[in-house]
Amino acid sequence: MQNVPPAASVRIDPGAAAASLSSSTGAPLASGAAFAVYRLGRSSFHAAVVRRIESSFVVVAERTEPIGGAEFDGLILAYLSGRHPDAGVRLWSRIADPAEPADRQLRALLLEKITQAREQLSKQDFTVITLPAADIKMPLTREEFESRVEELVGTTADVMEETLAEAGVHPAELAGLLMAGGAARTPLAAVTLRRRLGLEPVLAAPNAKVLAAEAAPVATRELPFVDEQEPPKRRRGQGRAVVVAAALLVVVGAGAAFGSQLGDGDTAEDDVAADESDAAATTSESSTTASPEASETPSAEASPSPSESPTPGGAVQDPQSQGAEEDPTEESQPTTERAPTGSVPDVMGLSTAEAAQAVEEAGFAGVAQSGEERGVFDWSHEDCEIIGQSPEPGTTQALSEQVAVTFSYSGEASECDV
Repeated sequence: MQNVPPAASVRIDPGAAAASLSSSTGAPLASGAAFAVYRLGRSSFHAAVVRRIESSFVVVAERTEPIGGAEFDGLILAYLSGRHPDAGVRLWSRIADPAEPADRQLRALLLEKITQAREQLSKQDFTVITLPAADIKMPLTREEFESRVEELVGTTADVMEETLAEAGVHPAELAGLLMAGGAARTPLAAVTLRRRLGLEPVLAAPNAKVLAAEAAPVATRELPFVDEQEPPKRRRGQGRAVVVAAALLVVVGAGAAFGSQLGDGDTAEDDVAADESDAAATTSESSTTASPEASETPSAEASPSPSESPTPGGAVQDPQSQGAEEDPTEESQPTTERAPTGSVPDVMGLSTAEAAQAVEEAGFAGVAQSGEERGVFDWSHEDCEIIGQSPEPGTTQALSEQVAVTFSYSGEASECDV
């Protein structure tokens, strides 16, 4: 089995994806053209839109979901247990809840057989799953298989459409649709994409690499975060980060440098928007520093005395008020020391090991984990998958505190310890 890094630590490699598309179609990608990537692997699904900008390839939008061939196999296992009860309640209970090493070996063997059957059904309409250790044979048709995974495949198509919408690219504008990953060879996936997007998908070579470790930076069109307290963008439904007004000048500098790198022509518009925001911020600051005494003066006393001078806006301020404005001592007091804080990362859907790593990288003291056991044939979550966390993602708390997480398991909870 190919070793693939966890979904949380990898992302689409735009250059490798472009090379794979060109190799499959026999035509290079024109400058300015965009294409979509649909990668369905064993444990994760990646959707991305890549655009060529001059000689570089840039990820315009990208999303990831914990859907893959392993989840397909789990659904088929549950289906077979109900489809072939004649194999014996004892056998299925051993496979569903393996307590002994021999039971775990039997379950792993059956899942391996199901994976092989799934791959065979991508080329033929019928196969037989044999389990010599239990002396059983279970026929499986492509129609039966596709009826079990249809909902999950539909979800991946939804994510692909959402990624295109996020990138602002209509399917008709795409120069190609690249499908990669072992589970992407399921015929239903291509049929669904063809119906939804009106495009003919192109299958990457079986050994084509379109993923890269996140440690190797991949260019995107998003501005870098400036406010370190902002939670990182991760999964579906989360919007772009909004930079606070105090960091506007930094964003303009970062945006200019970033736009230059990508060949983006929006730098001038960004500068104009920043200038308008600066003017608004200056006006707001002036209004907040105005003395409250002037606003509380009765209308009968509105006429300035010889010792008073009107402000440019026509409001009258007394010398005491002006003195208070000119003395910045109160406003320039240094902030009091406080315990270092950080933004709680979003670890929902990650494994316990991945969650512990994310929390540690965010600077917190670690995770306090507890398990929630699933039913025998409940395939809604994977073993050791995080299904709850406290505090909520994006919450600011002291770095000395731990992040509490709840994980799902069906065997031994101790297997998820980190």
